[in-house]
Amino acid sequence: QSGHYGREAVVSPQSSHYGRGVEAVNPKPDAVVKEPLALTCRVNGVEVTKDNVKWFKFAPGMEDLSKAQKAYSISDDGLTLTIKKMDAKKEGQFKCVVEKDGKTSEGVFEVALPLKEKDLVEAEKEVVAFVEGQVVKLQCNKLDVITELWWTCNGKRLKAGEGNVRINNKKTYSVLTFRPAKLSDKGTCTCHAKGQGSEDSVDIQVGGVENEVTITSQVDDLTCKQGDKKTACVLGWDVVSTIGTVKVQVCLYKNQKAIKCKKSKVNDGIYTKEFGKKRKPKNSGSYVAKVTVNGKTFISEPINLTITKKEKKKEKSTE
Repeated sequence: QSGHYGREAVVSPQSSHYGRGVEAVNPKPDAVVKEPLALTCRVNGVEVTKDNVKWFKFAPGMEDLSKAQKAYSISDDGLTLTIKKMDAKKEGQFKCVVEKDGKTSEGVFEVALPLKEKDLVEAEKEVVAFVEGQVVKLQCNKLDVITELWWTCNGKRLKAGEGNVRINNKKTYSVLTFRPAKLSDKGTCTCHAKGQGSEDSVDIQVGGVENEVTITSQVDDLTCKQGDKKTACVLGWDVVSTIGTVKVQVCLYKNQKAIKCKKSKVNDGIYTKEFGKKRKPKNSGSYVAKVTVNGKTFISEPINLTITKKEKKKEKSTE
């Protein structure tokens, strides 16, 4: 350490006028905030004194450090510059310049504090449980500027649209959806993010149990036209039970509640609700299948129905 406090740093030679030129230790030293940092140059092939050595800082202009005694100190031989107390203002490029007999050689140091670790993402819920066959959603909230975001589950990177995986990235959050969820989806899912010079990730524990009743919607969204006699407007659910006979009703779903429930029709094993030619825009809304088995009630994911207004016929021109 040459008798000087702080860390040593060495710079590879920039020119070779003195044999192997100027050598130093660690061109990119590990700086620690509020701690001293020593930068040491070593000259090979010739003897020099303090008068032959000058230190400069570039950030961005050039500053001669030979008289900056408050923030820096220079050893008796001139070859070690010590930053007394490291902070952001001391970051930048430092040079030791050795000049003798009209010849010059220099060493360069890049001094920077480590990037502060940032929390880029957080989990909406750190533990999520699901029932096999239902839809499960994991949400990762963005806390800062994100340049790249991706999901892994049990170490495997997920791709949107592959199998039962859906990924929806929004400005302030990202949602990973398993539709429908399988028991193989259990484990640890991780939301990974890259920001400006930093990375972060957050784990979500996913637990699942085997379902007694599985309800699968035929569609997520359905749009029908008012007065359209050619196209059927039918909501449908596939229901599988391992614990007994099911009773199925179709309900309007409002404020997280199933209301105005009516017995469903069954067509080729699919439980349905049909909106006939008298359907109107006021029938638009979210609908669910409410399944009752042995006193237990199960509610499906909603299907969003939109009924558009009937187009007015254009009047024929009398011209």
